[in-house]
Amino acid sequence: MSKSPVKLKDGIIKQNVVLMSGLFAGPVIGAATTWERSLALCFVFSLVTILSVGLCRLLPKKITFAVRIVLYALISTVVYIPVMLLAGLIFPSELLDSIALYLILSVTNPLIMSKTESRFFLRPNLMMYKDVLGFVLGFDLSCILVGSIRDIFTDQMIANMIVKIPLQLPAMDKMYCGFILVGILAGLSRFIYTKIVKKKHKKAN
Repeated sequence: MSKSPVKLKDGIIKQNVVLMSGLFAGPVIGAATTWERSLALCFVFSLVTILSVGLCRLLPKKITFAVRIVLYALISTVVYIPVMLLAGLIFPSELLDSIALYLILSVTNPLIMSKTESRFFLRPNLMMYKDVLGFVLGFDLSCILVGSIRDIFTDQMIANMIVKIPLQLPAMDKMYCGFILVGILAGLSRFIYTKIVKKKHKKAN
């Protein structure tokens, strides 16, 4: 078991799976075109990830790695079903149908399929959940940020509130604009993070 402290900022900022590592940027680029779509994606991703990681940890460690990975996928698929039923009670069915392809990708997201073995399962139980929460929050915040920006530039609205800006870009809901926006935000995130780290090192020295 890893004794190193768990810092939420690792998953939220340092190893953000959308803006820093890009491990799970695809669903955000494709689905996060509005505030509402972002919330739906975050809801499904968060519940599927947290519940699946918790259940996957219960598997016997003597099972070989190749078999465990298959079982992780099966477990997350089973978890996905009730999560989607719950999502159907909260979000309009048309909205969920419009991003169904990206929602199902939550089942095989890297937090379940790779971070479990390389990071989460190396920690004690409670610390693992804290660590998972940091990574989930990192995805959710990135997703909502992208969806909100695209919503504002496309319709000058967010959550049924009018947001007046001098520039309107109807094409912001297109896939290629999603790539550009996420790329810009990723570059800014890395630039700001590097600046902060360098500043801390200078102060320490």
